[in-house]
Amino acid sequence: MRRFLSHSALLGAAFLLFASITHAQPLSMNRLFTLPGADLILTNGFVYTVNPAKPTASALAVLGGRIVYVGNDQGALRYLGPNTQIIDLQGRMAMPGAHDVHVHILEAFHDAFTCFLQAGAPVSSYPSVVQSCSPNESGWILGFGHSIFDLHRYMENGGCPRSLLDSAQPTTPVAIMEETSHSVWANSAALQAAGITASTPDPSGGAILRDPDTGEPNGILLDAAGETIMDFALAPTPALEQMNYDALLTGLEAANRNGLTSLCDARCYWKRGYDTAWKRARDEGELTVRAIVGLWAYPYETDDSQQIADLAARYSNDPDSLLRFSQVKLYADGEIGHTTAALLQPYMLDPFFFDDTLVGPLGLNYFDEARLTNYVTQLEAVGFDMHIHAIGNRGVHEALNAVEAAGLANGNVYGPRHRLTHVHLVRPADVPRFSSLNVIADFQPFEAGDFNFYYGIYLPNFLVNQQAERLRDLYDAGARVVLSSDFDVGELSPFTGMERALTLGNQSLPDIHAAIRAYTMEPAYLMRQEDRVGSLKRGKRADILVLDRDITTIPTNQLSQTKVLLTLLDGKEVWRDPSF
Repeated sequence: MRRFLSHSALLGAAFLLFASITHAQPLSMNRLFTLPGADLILTNGFVYTVNPAKPTASALAVLGGRIVYVGNDQGALRYLGPNTQIIDLQGRMAMPGAHDVHVHILEAFHDAFTCFLQAGAPVSSYPSVVQSCSPNESGWILGFGHSIFDLHRYMENGGCPRSLLDSAQPTTPVAIMEETSHSVWANSAALQAAGITASTPDPSGGAILRDPDTGEPNGILLDAAGETIMDFALAPTPALEQMNYDALLTGLEAANRNGLTSLCDARCYWKRGYDTAWKRARDEGELTVRAIVGLWAYPYETDDSQQIADLAARYSNDPDSLLRFSQVKLYADGEIGHTTAALLQPYMLDPFFFDDTLVGPLGLNYFDEARLTNYVTQLEAVGFDMHIHAIGNRGVHEALNAVEAAGLANGNVYGPRHRLTHVHLVRPADVPRFSSLNVIADFQPFEAGDFNFYYGIYLPNFLVNQQAERLRDLYDAGARVVLSSDFDVGELSPFTGMERALTLGNQSLPDIHAAIRAYTMEPAYLMRQEDRVGSLKRGKRADILVLDRDITTIPTNQLSQTKVLLTLLDGKEVWRDPSF
């Protein structure tokens, strides 16, 4: 229930509120207004602060976008003024706004994608779906959703993916992104439009799969090879720039609805104009989160000095701005399901499923260790924090080496807050290095089930006496751990993420309090805003959620059912459930 007080009703309401809450005589007029009138007061709730000095409260007051009081109802109501809005929480839980530091919020809602396939469906069913898809305004059919597992098996049985798409769309270019975004399935028209032929070399970080007899591309473009065709299909036009912007606004609304007040865009394709959409949202007052945009480092650029200069020119890190371009997204390797994750030992395939990997036995690198070290060294000196995708144990090892070498080269003077994301496989000797190098471990607990599926096919007997998904191991070793969604690969709700992180067996986080912290204070540190948000404390910005239940006491398997009733950014409503 939301309660608004008019100026004429203010004095009487104030006295009644004090009397009902304190069971005492109303305070005098002089004492009532000795403190500045708040813009907003939340009362009669369970306020979970994530502040060890004052873990819980029942009320708080907000003035000018900042929290001016956290405590009991009587203390909060001392800030009652002529224009104060009071919200009676009626016992509901309030907590700090959630952070998701790994989302693809713009890509997820892009209207340029008009064709959607279902992973696990028979490959033979895909042509009829693609045949019914319409081109976007650029004349391409772009899609999403199939599994590389299914196409891998189709190829093992002698099928040609390119020909299968050609049967559905022989003349319109078609490019369909796989469900993890680590490959693209293209038809002949798309390959021709992008200039990909039998003589086209594999780009750094990718592979063009080919017919074993003719050498012609078979339509599957792994990792960075898929990115090259998407760069061509999504080159900026006025229509696509408007789609970028519309997608971002839709994504921001979804973020607020799920309780997110801060996020990191994990892969900003600046050559596609995605950065322009973010700036437009800021300039037009439509930005409803605190956002750090991770500028994509294109692995197939041949002039590293020029790309580093281009990235440096886009750096911005005003702590008072809702929008910052202060992270760079780099990929060390690919993904287990595509056998492109970089491993220290060869993939060991189950012959019942597959006879061969899609690439070499040790996976591949987008940026090898030497090149990665160069980027980290130069860009951390600009002020950037690195967001490094690393899935395989070799990818993780090389990324840690690059961070360590950069720190030594720069004299460890910049205080970087680099992080490795995914970290599915970590060799035991590298576990303590996260803490010693101050490298943040960014986990997506949604992906654990998929990883275990591929682990059983591609890596039998591979990790003898080792552990995959070492969330708890890293946590116990003193690493700073954050949780994120990788949306739209994973679900956007942080509460579903908390539930998953607490149900990973011996790699689960210890309790709900650790899970909440991994979505609040720990990612606030990652975003260099722990002095502003991440906990509910006097002087911090009023990024606040109201929930329909107390997530600290409910059974773990009910966390994913949590509903966000109200989302506040700087004390202003950016989402409210109609029922509240």
